[in-house]
Amino acid sequence: MVTATEVVLTLPFEHTTARPEYNWIRESFTVAMAELLDSPGLIAVPLDECHLAYEKLGLSRTALLTRATEIKLGEAVGADLLVRGTYTVTGEGKDSTLTVRAQMISLREGKLVGSEHVLSAPVADLQVIQGKLAWELLYQRNPALPFSRDRLIARATRTAPSAYEIYIKALVTEDPADRARLLTRAIEDATRNAQLTFPQAYFELGLLHYRAGRYGEAATWFERVRATDPRGLEAGFYLGVCQLLTNQTDAAIKTHTALLTPMPLFETYVNAGVAYMQKGDFAEAARLTKLAADTVPLDDEALFNYGYALWRDGRPAEAVTPLETLTRRTATDGRAWYVLSKVYAKLGRTAEATAALDAAKRHAPDFARWETSGKPPWLPSVKTRFNREAFHRYARGEEQSRQQAFLGTSVLERVAELMRDAQAAFLENRADIALEKLAQVIQLAPDHSEAHLLLGRVHERRGDLPAAVQALKAAVFWNPKLTAAHVLLGRVLLTQGDRTRAAVHIRQALDLNPDDPDAQAAQRLLLAPPR
Repeated sequence: MVTATEVVLTLPFEHTTARPEYNWIRESFTVAMAELLDSPGLIAVPLDECHLAYEKLGLSRTALLTRATEIKLGEAVGADLLVRGTYTVTGEGKDSTLTVRAQMISLREGKLVGSEHVLSAPVADLQVIQGKLAWELLYQRNPALPFSRDRLIARATRTAPSAYEIYIKALVTEDPADRARLLTRAIEDATRNAQLTFPQAYFELGLLHYRAGRYGEAATWFERVRATDPRGLEAGFYLGVCQLLTNQTDAAIKTHTALLTPMPLFETYVNAGVAYMQKGDFAEAARLTKLAADTVPLDDEALFNYGYALWRDGRPAEAVTPLETLTRRTATDGRAWYVLSKVYAKLGRTAEATAALDAAKRHAPDFARWETSGKPPWLPSVKTRFNREAFHRYARGEEQSRQQAFLGTSVLERVAELMRDAQAAFLENRADIALEKLAQVIQLAPDHSEAHLLLGRVHERRGDLPAAVQALKAAVFWNPKLTAAHVLLGRVLLTQGDRTRAAVHIRQALDLNPDDPDAQAAQRLLLAPPR
């Protein structure tokens, strides 16, 4: 049984005949293999992540790749295995024959895995060829597969051949109008062929409308993609934005709340916060936007939304810090200066309020409208895009966790070994070794809350309190029920003199475990008169 979880990238196959009408087949292999090679022990890279790697390396999607460039593409997506191939088409019309040659390469060992695979069939049987190829690649790697070749071929041929061809042609079409027409045709063709659902095409058509600002039309397509479908989480993110921008507040809250666990990107938290602001629940909005701002402290929009939510929630004393941080960092942010002026005024800091209002006049084109509207202006920012690289990394980590639960080894064992080493080094006061081991753990498992907690302990012992705070914030972000992290974060914040935020975390620790002696000791420190 194969026990290692590996990432496999299928590159677009090279078309070696001068038959431009068959160029669309080139990327169909990346699309098909991304679904078919996903199996116990393997995580397949989807087409959009492959395109992202092309962009990162400055490559045209139609570029002919050298072996060195193929390796760079593999490295760019963190692949362990690479599938590369060529195809030729001979004959005409219904007699056209497709011949495919493919091989799998281990990037770590730099050598061919197994032998070259050669398959041939009528062009109309492209999906059958792709199913057979996927089976051969999987079988040579693990003869104990938990499914048959026929079952894999059945998966490959779920979409009607004509609808599949039109769909792939849509993906490789650059013109948005032409792509929309092709996607619509693909969906219609699939329906005629009794295909009940075509989520990949729904997603792509929704994305076209979304990018053109047609949010109502986009939402109708995104709504047809289930969370468990391919691209389901991404569809949910865009659907939530559409609902926000068309003022469907309750629907937006429902969509974003459902996304927070399976897609915990900071952009999701920002938008969930905006949804609650639309409803008027600024306390919940502040909680959500704070998580976003703590996770990505250099993102101006997240920080502004947090400060704005605190202001609207009637907490001017808390709003000062994020807004002052933002205006120091981005002195031309008129929105931040405007809200800060109102916060200063509420706190009775008249001179500072006047200076902030003057800055808002200089930098905010809508200043006069805000001042004369008679009510607080609506200023939050919605994240219309998310970091695709971060999402793919997270999704891959989730998939690895699921597969490791099946396989019971590899990454999980390595993480456990590194944690043991880090804990031993910490106890022996070898901070540099502990930091090295923890960096490796977090690279393998970014959501490992205990690793972030131990990292916070190491930084606290070294006297690097800002670094300790960041590590502990990450620990409670990934596991809000980690009592020890709340306790230590409260203690460190107390040491820094931040009694307000320290109280929040000490209170959370006691809520989680009222009998925890460390939490009780921290509360006594909090209640003691400041020295």
